[in-house]
Amino acid sequence: MHCQSFCLALVSTMSALSASPTSAQSPHEHAHGHAHEHAHEHTHDPHPDSEHIIITATPLAHTRDELAIPVNRITRREILDRVGPTIGETLDRLPGVASTGFTAGANRPVIRGQNAYRTEVLEDSLTTQGLSRQSPDHGEPVNPLAAQAIEIVRGPATLRYGGGAIAGVVNIITNRVPQRMPSATSRIDAYGSYGSNNDEGMAAVVATGAADRFAWHLDGVYQRADDYETGAGSRQPGSHYKGGTVAAGGAWIAEGARLGGSYVHLRKSYGLPETSHDGSIEMDTNRYRLEADIDEPLPYIRKLRFLGVYSDYEHSEIVDGAAGQTFDNDEFDGRLELLHEPVSGFDGAFGITGQHRDFSAGGASAEFLSPTENWQVAGYVFEERRITDAIEAQLGLRIEGSSIRGTPLSGAQTTRHFVPVSGSVGLLMRPGDGLTLGLTGAVSQRAPGDVELFARGPHEATGTFEIGAPNLDPETAYTGELRLDGEIGPLRYDTASFIARYERYIFGDLTGITVDENGDPTAPGPDALDQLRYGARDALFYGGELTVSADLFELGAGTVSLDTQFDWVRARFQNVPAGENPNVPLITPIRWGAGIAYHGAQLRGRVGFLRSERQRNTGEGETPTDAYTLLDLDIAWTLSVPGERLNLELSLAAHNLTDEAARNPIAINKDRILLPGRTVRLGLRGQF
Repeated sequence: MHCQSFCLALVSTMSALSASPTSAQSPHEHAHGHAHEHAHEHTHDPHPDSEHIIITATPLAHTRDELAIPVNRITRREILDRVGPTIGETLDRLPGVASTGFTAGANRPVIRGQNAYRTEVLEDSLTTQGLSRQSPDHGEPVNPLAAQAIEIVRGPATLRYGGGAIAGVVNIITNRVPQRMPSATSRIDAYGSYGSNNDEGMAAVVATGAADRFAWHLDGVYQRADDYETGAGSRQPGSHYKGGTVAAGGAWIAEGARLGGSYVHLRKSYGLPETSHDGSIEMDTNRYRLEADIDEPLPYIRKLRFLGVYSDYEHSEIVDGAAGQTFDNDEFDGRLELLHEPVSGFDGAFGITGQHRDFSAGGASAEFLSPTENWQVAGYVFEERRITDAIEAQLGLRIEGSSIRGTPLSGAQTTRHFVPVSGSVGLLMRPGDGLTLGLTGAVSQRAPGDVELFARGPHEATGTFEIGAPNLDPETAYTGELRLDGEIGPLRYDTASFIARYERYIFGDLTGITVDENGDPTAPGPDALDQLRYGARDALFYGGELTVSADLFELGAGTVSLDTQFDWVRARFQNVPAGENPNVPLITPIRWGAGIAYHGAQLRGRVGFLRSERQRNTGEGETPTDAYTLLDLDIAWTLSVPGERLNLELSLAAHNLTDEAARNPIAINKDRILLPGRTVRLGLRGQF
């Protein structure tokens, strides 16, 4: 297999800030941490139980060692250590995870080089219901400062989430609808920070508590920043942002039953990196959620779960002070899931999901995409069965019916119907102590999205004139995955390799033609648009991730450790005629890094680097990207405070210490965007 060569590299169990509480003894924590730090976590963390169970990958609660596919879990502490203005920037130093990098306020996660319609971003296991898939300038309507944990599944997770999860899932866990009764009547977790580069300010407060059988949750988040300074010494236009979130939720929790709900309001504005105009996006969303659990509602049914969320989302694209384009999205997403009692050795669940999405555009955006309406209903089943003491099988099947109505460039309203079918088979093997081997095969189908089908005009924010293909068929991916993690003496390692063959891989192709707002060819210039046509070709993706870490020696009251990391992706179109470019555009290059960390009872820190190699395998119309190395330093002190109710932690995070002038290789606008230069952030967290 083409991915064999990646196993020659070394890698890191730690992410950009290596303060993670896990090891082989605690596999349910973040995949690349250390068990000795777990003892130093504050015992009254607002959501201690939420850090132990993986809830994203399957309907059954599991630790990561009980899954055949690779999963990472990022704790609240790690989120605050690496937090950025978006989910994408918060996670983009993890192996296998990058970010779109369009602008500081719109930065979506990318898993294994696959963005938008193949990487699903969720909030508490349901869709975020924004418009980030339609275009990279559209931000996700969720704030990383509100997250209590984040789970990342690399590899197909289509069982519960459909074809949009072919590459993987990022699930932001907020616990706004409490899952269980907290152990204290009230707790508060407060955080604030200041960043030197762009006068950045962040603040977040999370309060939880209980009264009788009612558990409640409140949180508020605020962020703001000016345009940042790049490593070249210049300010990056359009990189400012500001906004906030307020949320309230609660749940009535009794023996064998739970009923709860939440409300979230998010308002955010951020700049667009226009070259000839002053552009920004003003986003506003209201989100309503309902959850219910019942234990043993019927014979042979262990638990019934219901999750439902409705969002009223809108944003306006402001150019030179006027709203030129507006987007409105009303969406409902629901899931009914039943966990059954073991039958003939099989333990599992089956469920039904439904979605309805009503999208409309106003102003100039009506030229880009006319109103569309989506319906989707799916049924799925997931089963596990132990074959031997050391081997377990995991099986899944999903059948989906979907319809989408819109108006393509021809002007004739069109309705398309699709029936995607997806299935997976996994084997989880434990051939020896401390060793886990996972082997997964999956066939995943995805229906085309509204932009891929019906785009029909100019989109000023991205500088493109997009043309959909209304006759597209579903995309099919055949994926194989091998996961191996364990220990060899003092070394801890975690590796995954994958290969995915796509039939009718849907993508946007930059034709090399520049046009005006009417789609007519024109000479290149500040107001010219790049023509982008959607189409489908067979494609092959392969690559993998590897992380390795080791505790080196004890120092004072803590431990010094070493970590390394490596990830790579190669993506090529198949059956390409001679002379044509075979490369899939905007694919993550090879990345690797290493760091030295210290973990103590009151002091922890890490100094490390992440290098992104030069990307020469560029798609048609895409320019190569130079290599760069980002050097980071992170330190945190737990302050001694009299009494047992208050814990304070002071943190310092310095990123891009060498002030490197770097470009994100997978940003569609990388030729006019530089990454932030040297940034120092001082933070304070209090828990009481």
